[in-house]
Amino acid sequence: MNYLLDTHVLLWWLTNPEELSQKAHKIIADKDNSISVSCVSLWEMSIKKSLGRLNLPLNILEIMHNEGFKILSIGPEEALGISDLPFIHQDPFDRMLVMQAKMHDFVLITRDTHIMKYPVVTIKA
Repeated sequence: MNYLLDTHVLLWWLTNPEELSQKAHKIIADKDNSISVSCVSLWEMSIKKSLGRLNLPLNILEIMHNEGFKILSIGPEEALGISDLPFIHQDPFDRMLVMQAKMHDFVLITRDTHIMKYPVVTIKA
């Protein structure tokens, strides 16, 4: 199965995995699953780091690689597709995650209740 992690899910997995539901933890830990992280999450974390709201290890890409996570780029179709999403959520990062999950048939692991209102398959983190 193919899964996409919301930004907070990635951070919890790396720093505080007990925050995750048992189901989400089991899915992420299962090496038979394909786990992806969007470049939009890296962008969001970088912005928060620059604002002093997040400590981010310099080797975050190496850590993600060692976890077996794939990095999902943002394509032009996804960027333009945002305009077709209902305006349920105001957060542009989360809207892009929804669009990527929709376009690539990912199950999105999140605890964001706004994201769960979109027509994409989600699992509660």
